[in-house]
Amino acid sequence: MPRGKVRVGVIAAAGKGTRAYPRTNFIPKPLFVFENRTLLERNVELMFKVLGVERVYVIVGHLKDQVLAEVERIRGRFPGKSIETADWTQRGLAADVANLRDRIDGDFALMLGDEFYYETNHAAMLKLWRARPKAQAMIAALPTALVSEIRKNYSVQLAGTRIVELVEKPENPPNQLNGLGSYLFTSRYFEFFDSTPPSSKSGVIELTQVIDRMARETEAHACTLKGRYFNINSLADYYATTYWIRTQKFSSYRVSLIVPAKNNATTLPDVLSDFANLADEILVVDMGSTDRTVELARKKGARVIEADPTTAATSGPRADMIYQALRAARGDILALAPADGSFRTGDFAKLLEYLKDCDMVVGTRTTRQMIEQGANLRPFYRWVNVFFGKLVEIFWWNQEPRFTDIGCAYRAIWKDSFARISGELVARDRTYLLEMMIEIMRYHMRCIEIPVSYYRAYGSSAQDSLAAQGRYMLSVLRLIFARRFFKR
Repeated sequence: MPRGKVRVGVIAAAGKGTRAYPRTNFIPKPLFVFENRTLLERNVELMFKVLGVERVYVIVGHLKDQVLAEVERIRGRFPGKSIETADWTQRGLAADVANLRDRIDGDFALMLGDEFYYETNHAAMLKLWRARPKAQAMIAALPTALVSEIRKNYSVQLAGTRIVELVEKPENPPNQLNGLGSYLFTSRYFEFFDSTPPSSKSGVIELTQVIDRMARETEAHACTLKGRYFNINSLADYYATTYWIRTQKFSSYRVSLIVPAKNNATTLPDVLSDFANLADEILVVDMGSTDRTVELARKKGARVIEADPTTAATSGPRADMIYQALRAARGDILALAPADGSFRTGDFAKLLEYLKDCDMVVGTRTTRQMIEQGANLRPFYRWVNVFFGKLVEIFWWNQEPRFTDIGCAYRAIWKDSFARISGELVARDRTYLLEMMIEIMRYHMRCIEIPVSYYRAYGSSAQDSLAAQGRYMLSVLRLIFARRFFKR
């Protein structure tokens, strides 16, 4: 007799994810973002578009309010589909699923909310399910050359497609088949759950125990998928996955370079020539130049954002204009480099490489071996930056930052990451550099600092008057304390 349609899907999104500390203190793992989409959104889409379910239950628990808010957002993407939530039992995933028995009528799909499937063929799983009408359960599996991946999940022994044995987190996997967190069940799942004893190790009924009993006493099958799979157990898993995805696509990303300038006619042409072949577009932010800066920028083919003539005389960098340029840029990656020749392209490849691993990369000018001869970053100014960098580390210790320079303008950030913090960026002076770093941390994103060579031998904030330096340090302190203690 042919099977009916799999109409119900269940996504487990309740766990605490303690191995992904400290991020999971603030963000549940199913809400981790890959390519600007959460894991939960991706798996809901897989349920609806590939497995063809009509209703999805999301099991919620840890940081429940955040997951509920994400569910509400996702609902808007799937009109005509039903997404409901159910509370966890705190007695394990198998019990969480069993708790839904009154809401599930017929075959259903189950998926773990912290697993990321990349170009997998889940449709093959549904096809095999229909071809095995006697099967009471089906799992997805994927070949892997890494035994460590199987040890984190479960091993699968098969006779053809039929399951012989499943072992949760095996020390010595019998083969290279890694069990995944995608499942199909008939309603007999609930019968087998009721008759399965708790695990002697965990004290709860494990899902693999239930499936193993179904395999022994009825029929259970496995579908071997193609594609890539990532189990996001820890922060290391999250970063490794992010790096892998970005590396695959990195050549397709567009780079926008933003160059703040004011009366830099003598240095700007060299800066634009130096970076011309590394950026897909260059935006020169002119903050009231009275020399040929704008003319030369346009001659070099750069887009120019000019200051309002009524405010062009404002001293110092115009953070509002720089933010305007970052928002207007078309690239996937946004880079900043000043127009005075302080930095060169020798370090640009480093910025981009580290950007594969984080949300923003900032340079540090405090590595003495990389301060070129003649550059005027004086010891006092260098140590002021180190002091404030360490103060930020202390105040945001749970984000594990490492900073030694809060004022380096050579940096790169993903456009998507900038968009997430954009609404919080209100600085109007050079504290904007620190403001960006703080907001990345406040949004629980990753900022990495790397040493860069510093070449500037003309014009430096270190040459400001003592009064100007004092005002700057006070503004930095105000920013740090305001964002740490008074902004939520």
